Amino acid sequence: MKQRRARPPIGKLACFLVALLLACGGAWSQAPKSNDEGPFAKAAALERAGKLDDALAEYGKIIKEHEGSDLRVTTEARFRKADLLIKLKAADEVLREYAAIVKDNKGRDVERAAEALYRAGLYASNPNYPGTEAQRWSAMDQAYQLWRQLRDEYAETEAAKRIAGPNGPMEQLMARIDRRNSSDWKYQVLDALVRLTGKKPEYSYALALILLAVIVKVILWPLTLKQYASMREMQRMQPLVKELQKKYKGAELNQKTMELYKEHKVNPFAGCFTGLLQIPFLILIFNAIREYEIAFAHGKFLWIGSSLATQGPEILGQKIVGANLASPDIPLLAIYVITNYVTMRMTPATDPQQQHQQNTMALMTSVLFFWMFLSYKWSSAFVLYWLALNALSIWQQYELIYKPHKASLAAASESAAPPQASKAEPVELKPTDPPARVRPRRKKR
Repeated sequence: MKQRRARPPIGKLACFLVALLLACGGAWSQAPKSNDEGPFAKAAALERAGKLDDALAEYGKIIKEHEGSDLRVTTEARFRKADLLIKLKAADEVLREYAAIVKDNKGRDVERAAEALYRAGLYASNPNYPGTEAQRWSAMDQAYQLWRQLRDEYAETEAAKRIAGPNGPMEQLMARIDRRNSSDWKYQVLDALVRLTGKKPEYSYALALILLAVIVKVILWPLTLKQYASMREMQRMQPLVKELQKKYKGAELNQKTMELYKEHKVNPFAGCFTGLLQIPFLILIFNAIREYEIAFAHGKFLWIGSSLATQGPEILGQKIVGANLASPDIPLLAIYVITNYVTMRMTPATDPQQQHQQNTMALMTSVLFFWMFLSYKWSSAFVLYWLALNALSIWQQYELIYKPHKASLAAASESAAPPQASKAEPVELKPTDPPARVRPRRKKR
């Protein structure tokens, strides 16, 4: 009889297969995942090998090859490149990559754009941000602007929800910036004006801005008087300049005009010089309002901060009515633009052609200001300050330029008017005068 061959136990065979699979799995896990990385396989391998510069160049090559054709690959390559740049501490390049992701995905993939804004703000607000203390402060301000854009333009995204909340990352960042700014004297001046008016959210912050505008006008009053005096002198010289323009042309006209100014002791550049002296002061006020901008989030003004702020349509991704004085407000901006137009129109011109050019320039400048303020989303606190400044300027120009100019025109028209002829009185005939002879008509035959 044939002996049967002994079969291996089934249990031992199963254990052998399991051990083999585990060994293969371990070897597979240790092998480079070149196929799973897709177009990023080479760059990922270089990065794991510690060749960071070569990996960076490879990510740049991927972006260049797929830019304009595959947004998903390009965006992923930029995110990976930004992560690599963080390791290399190339701060400016990191923020540029995130900005490029936002630009590429805007209006196409809002979640990816929002994620880039979130990561950029998180990186810029990190206390370990590379650079000097001044660079870290500047990065913190940039982080606030990035997260503010994320909050206002991508409010429904997951990234925006991550920074929201009563004590969320956004509020913590704002508190850090406000604490830092509170040590500056410009911040303290504005804060003193707010406390002077009671520190009431309903009106104190707005009144502080109006008081600041009044203080600025009082300080600049001597320069304003000189500027307006120069403008009146130039208006007085215009008829004489027009006479020269009829007689001379070109370089000879310029020479004669300067001789005329010298003869009458008028400096044509005095108004420009006094105007330039005011620019550093205005920049100082601008920086003061920007420093106090976080605190202005507590302030309201008339309709700003009311229930209207949550209603109505949006323009350029923002509500028409501002939620507080730290946010943009379109009605207040429209009122400011109107006062700006009126201010420019109130400067009288010497002839109709110049007046027409001045009116056109006033309209174009006002429209440009409206678009610029709306695009950059400047806070309503800054717009309110300029509105108060414009209102005071309108009063000054009316009293110091417009009114005297109208009076001088009226006086000139009265002196140039010819004397009116008096009515002829009836002539009485004296008794001695002979009566006039009346010659009779001849009859026609």
